[in-house]
Amino acid sequence: MRKTISLIAFGVAALTGAAAHAQAPSWNGSYDDPPRGSYTRSCREITAFNGQVWALCQSGGGRWTWSSASSRDCGGQGLENRDGRLACAGGGGGYPGGGRPGGGTYRSDAVLFEHAGYDGGAYEVRGDMPDLTAVRFNDKASSIKVLRGEWQVCEDINYQGRCWTFSRDEGLFGRDLNDRISSIRRVR
Repeated sequence: MRKTISLIAFGVAALTGAAAHAQAPSWNGSYDDPPRGSYTRSCREITAFNGQVWALCQSGGGRWTWSSASSRDCGGQGLENRDGRLACAGGGGGYPGGGRPGGGTYRSDAVLFEHAGYDGGAYEVRGDMPDLTAVRFNDKASSIKVLRGEWQVCEDINYQGRCWTFSRDEGLFGRDLNDRISSIRRVR
């Protein structure tokens, strides 16, 4: 009996120790209700605030990993656990910040994509964003879909450094621009 209790205590301590080094950031404001989705069956310690969701999710191999996703990018779809990573339910690139594939329906005026060819994680631009670090998309974009207007992207925050202007889709950024965008604003 003593051996069994010791093994259980060791297992709990190991699991707690593995999860303790990563978690949702501290927050002083009010918490949001967690969005709906199948992730609630395989994730725990779910925390939601400011449009972002953090959870400890189990992968197919049984390992527990901290993950986060922007619930705003999912519309009404909710979230799901994709092998230990939170993502928008029913498709959408698998980037922790959510998003939809290149052919998806967007509620924004422009969409930045993590990979060339409008693939990977997506950030829907709904207004000027002087610092993409705030939405975890700094230095990640490799393509853009322009749905309305004309957009300026810059390599530094607050529209500083070299800037480029797009009035149509660009499926592959050049070497000087790829993975270097830190701010974006509408210019027309």
